Order: sequence, then C-alpha cells, then structure tokens
Amino acid sequence: MLFGTPVFLFAFLPAVLLLHLLLPRAWRNVWLLAASLVFYAWGEPRFVLVMVASIAGNYALGLWVERA
Repeated sequence: MLFGTPVFLFAFLPAVLLLHLLLPRAWRNVWLLAASLVFYAWGEPRFVLVMVASIAGNYALGLWVERA
C-alpha cells in the first residue's frame, strides 16, 4: 500500500484516524503502533519482524537511558 493509492486514502487512513479519535487517550499509542505495523506488513510482511525487534530494542534502550 502506498500513500497515494485509493485503498490508503479512502479506507485505511480514515479508519485509522476515526478509531484514533474514538479511543481513550491511554490506547491511542497502542492503536497507532498496531496500524503502523499493518501498514508496513501490507507492503512487505517479512520486514514486520525486523520492525518489531527495532521497536523493542529502542524502547529498552530508552528505558536504560532514562535510568542513567
């Protein structure tokens, strides 16, 4: 899925934005993370595992830096 395709512009983007606005604040980041993973998986599913590993590593390093 590319940013300029009708599927993105008229289905994916409105659905993500609508749910983002309807969800409580505590769940919005989780929703955007899930939507981002779906977006990237649509184009190349095998890279989702790399992205999840990168997210987990960056999160762990961020916690480590915060403690330092």
